[in-house]
Amino acid sequence: MLIISTFEHSVEVEEALAVLEKTGLPRHQIMTVMMDNHDERFDKNAKWHPSQKTLAFEAGMAGATGLSVIGISCGFVLPWGPIYIGILSALFGFVLGYTITRVVQSSYFHKVIRKKERLPELAVIIQCPEGSFHDVQRVLWEYSALSVGTLKQ
Repeated sequence: MLIISTFEHSVEVEEALAVLEKTGLPRHQIMTVMMDNHDERFDKNAKWHPSQKTLAFEAGMAGATGLSVIGISCGFVLPWGPIYIGILSALFGFVLGYTITRVVQSSYFHKVIRKKERLPELAVIIQCPEGSFHDVQRVLWEYSALSVGTLKQ
């Protein structure tokens, strides 16, 4: 009888395999297979995700554009004129937009968007006699198997 189970990659898999070996299953009757994560494959059609520095630069440029327009408009009545006031307000807008975006990214996005990188799952295939099926299945469930299936030969 074949028993097939899946686990998350953790220490519990090693513990389960050690317990199964102690119960009398020989090592050559146990096989583990590392499964491939689909999320980690490179997809050419996937949307491009900007990095933190790129997004902050874009926000800084948007702030520079917005404040330079306002600065140029106000510069017509100020003594330095529209050109100097426009350049100063563009620099101030860039620094303001960049800084605000980096602060928000470091506090909010670090907690929300950054997901724990998931390790690939393991498939454990065990060949055992029908008499020890329930013991093997109990050990697998005890050590947090995601799923357990059987195949009668």
